[in-house]
Amino acid sequence: MPRSSSCLRSVLSVVLAANCFGPAVLAQDLQLDVVGGSTPGSLSFDVHPGFYPFEPVLVVPSFQPGPTPIGIFDPSDPRQLDIGLELLTGAWFGTMGFDGHWRGGPFPMAAAPVFQDLPIYFQAVTFPGAFTFLDRISNPNQVRLANAGQFRDRFASIFDDRAFATVLPRLDRKWMVVGGGRGGLLSQAALRTTNIYDPRDDGRQYGPQLNRNRSLHSATQLPDGRWLVAGGVDQNNDPQADCEIYDPVADTFTVCAPMLVPRMGHTATLLANGRVLVTGGLQAMTVVPTALSAVRDATAATELYDPATNTWVAGPNLRTPRAAHFAIQRPDGRVLLAGGISWDNVIIIGWLPAVRSSTDLYDPVANTISAGPTMASSRSMIEPVALDNHRWLVAGGISSLTLTNLGTPTNTAEIYNAVTNTWTTVGSMATARGNHQGWALGGGRYLLAGGANGTILSPVPLQSTEIFDTATSAFTAGPPMSIPRAGAAKFATPHGQIQLFGGATSTGGATNSTEWYYF
Repeated sequence: MPRSSSCLRSVLSVVLAANCFGPAVLAQDLQLDVVGGSTPGSLSFDVHPGFYPFEPVLVVPSFQPGPTPIGIFDPSDPRQLDIGLELLTGAWFGTMGFDGHWRGGPFPMAAAPVFQDLPIYFQAVTFPGAFTFLDRISNPNQVRLANAGQFRDRFASIFDDRAFATVLPRLDRKWMVVGGGRGGLLSQAALRTTNIYDPRDDGRQYGPQLNRNRSLHSATQLPDGRWLVAGGVDQNNDPQADCEIYDPVADTFTVCAPMLVPRMGHTATLLANGRVLVTGGLQAMTVVPTALSAVRDATAATELYDPATNTWVAGPNLRTPRAAHFAIQRPDGRVLLAGGISWDNVIIIGWLPAVRSSTDLYDPVANTISAGPTMASSRSMIEPVALDNHRWLVAGGISSLTLTNLGTPTNTAEIYNAVTNTWTTVGSMATARGNHQGWALGGGRYLLAGGANGTILSPVPLQSTEIFDTATSAFTAGPPMSIPRAGAAKFATPHGQIQLFGGATSTGGATNSTEWYYF
């Protein structure tokens, strides 16, 4: 082996505490999935589908993305590999199981801070072929190394700065940031563009355009794999009823039937019967006499989308108007609709803004709304974080909204138990925040990242994070993000990290930067 290859092989030996992997590769019908990249951490492989049990598989690592002509070692094979061969002696051998998979790992990876951002490429092959040494070739895959338990900005930005976007997975193993906008929460300049992130080279490209500008919309995966993209504000900051469907096979957005009511800040939940329940939201954006006049536009209307017939039908009204509320799908099929910004009728002055602590329960069998258990605190503009045993953590969120208090968040937290249909108060966060993101860390720990305090009209994006531990029901400080982010889009990558896109920053605008959290 050349000296340079020996150096690369030694680097891999330092990074990998074990050197006996199993396979995963792809080309047309062979898939290679790779999970890992945290140091210290582990690597795991899954190669599928197998043609027959005990089919031989080889997973080859490389520090080079290729291509490499297979003809250099098999002149009868005109194909090429998408990786280099300098680490061929470090390849991992395995055989397919009866379920058509070869799963290798988790294999431990040692701490390697000097190799941060280093990509390691992988490809899997089966052998022997009928007329060539190699039979099937998998997709190339890769991981990039970074320190565990930290956020990492690799300066892999998207084209457009935006907040309140959504992220959709693609069939080409890339993922796509959809819509979002610039400006304040109640004064969005919505975008029509989509940006595609390519994990193989940290690259970016424009994807298919939406048919409408959208921010603060919803994106719901349908049973057939398509995505319903519904409502949100348009380029004029007006809530819209227009909807469209993203087809990952055709890689296109197609206009579908519009909702019965324009909405932004609504919820959209896929039901067991294949229909989508949409609830609440702002149906207009009234800006006079004040920007908070839009609160009066919160609606109690619900509706249901049937993808089989491309039709919407009205559902039962919520017991109170709600916008920027949240939905929890219970194991019994019912949907809890909780909190949100609302308004109350007042005899003399007409109405007053409010934030709800009440909840509603939607029953898809009876198609009815009934009262749910009341939260300990009023809250809106948060997403629940799924815990174990059908429980959800809700922490922070806008809790107060009056003519003199323009929407400040809380630091309180509580857990909803769907089995007992009850709320339990837990320890408070160190910092009040709303419009943040949260995800599981494993071992009963959950991280809440960023968001903003301040007010609805003057938010102050946060860089800090906090970790909730179910063992203690308390929060502790987490690692800081690279920059403050409120309303960032979140995507759980197939390699095992969380990637954040955009979000409002402390400068008052949105960012086009991204960063990863490594477990």
